[in-house]
Amino acid sequence: MDAKILLGKRIRYLRRVQELSQENLAEKANISAKYLGEIERGQANLTIDVTEQLAAALKLELTELFDYQHEADSKHIKTRINSLIKEAGADELKLIYRILKSVMK
Repeated sequence: MDAKILLGKRIRYLRRVQELSQENLAEKANISAKYLGEIERGQANLTIDVTEQLAAALKLELTELFDYQHEADSKHIKTRINSLIKEAGADELKLIYRILKSVMK
């Protein structure tokens, strides 16, 4: 997936978690709401300055904007889950089973 799209989705996700409107975040980052919308849709090229302003407005370290693990595809997620299960001990497996059972209801 394109880096601009990933970054835009990440910014949108973080904004929503903090219950900020596009207008609120744009104002805090000193950019226009229109530009923020373009960023969130992956249509805008960000400068490092704007990226830093967005991180500061979201009260995050710059590197936290680039944590795209939430965007991994399902095949990659299944592979990661399987490797974790293979490494788990008996007690951990029981806990994993109880968690999955309650989530999958």
